[in-house]
Amino acid sequence: MDSADHATVLIVEDDNEIRELLRLYLSKNGFVTVEAVDGLSALREFEETQPSLVLLDIQLPGMSGLEVCEQIRSVSNVPIVFVSARGESEDIVHGLNLGADDYIPKPFDPAVVVARVKANMRRAPIYRRYQNSAVGTRMAEQTIPVEGIYIDSKKMTVHADGEEVRLSAKEFQLLAYMANRPGEVFSASELYEQVWGRDSNDDPRTVMVHIYNMRKKLEHNPAEPRYIVSVRGMGYRYEGASPR
Repeated sequence: MDSADHATVLIVEDDNEIRELLRLYLSKNGFVTVEAVDGLSALREFEETQPSLVLLDIQLPGMSGLEVCEQIRSVSNVPIVFVSARGESEDIVHGLNLGADDYIPKPFDPAVVVARVKANMRRAPIYRRYQNSAVGTRMAEQTIPVEGIYIDSKKMTVHADGEEVRLSAKEFQLLAYMANRPGEVFSASELYEQVWGRDSNDDPRTVMVHIYNMRKKLEHNPAEPRYIVSVRGMGYRYEGASPR
């Protein structure tokens, strides 16, 4: 089944022409689209439609795209792709820090946008976070190790030292990929190709930002990581248990 089948993309863009262009190309490629012109309406549409991916402009009236990203990421790991004007590099890095998965600079080729949307959806197991019941909490306390990292590939959850850690889709994919081959060293370019794909914007800085964020979430001391270790001049290595 093609990644576009039955998939909904939320387009958040206040420029009417750009929004219509994105809608046209995504619709032609089999996506269902819903639209929002500002941050507040974007959050309402997100809750109502539960899209498979969010295409998000950074500069929005009222609530910025960065704030929208942060709000969505607190409840879901749905792929978030920023569409940003050139020269907004600081905003892009900030967006990646907040959990965005990818970015596309303006002006853009609509065909490239469609390809990037498909690439992010292919690699993104989506789940929404809900409060655990008391029974579920007790079961988790009995089965989750109190030390180390526990990766549940079926539930798409990660626990570090017994506590659940909220990872974005790309952070989870990076961790799972490295954890499946513990002790092996991966360059930033190799990790980027494996998780984002060759049809994405080749920027190893994206991997570095995600690794930095993962360490803040997983490590007691991110400056001296135990699990995601840097190998000088080569890349990164995972040290820990494999996914369950």
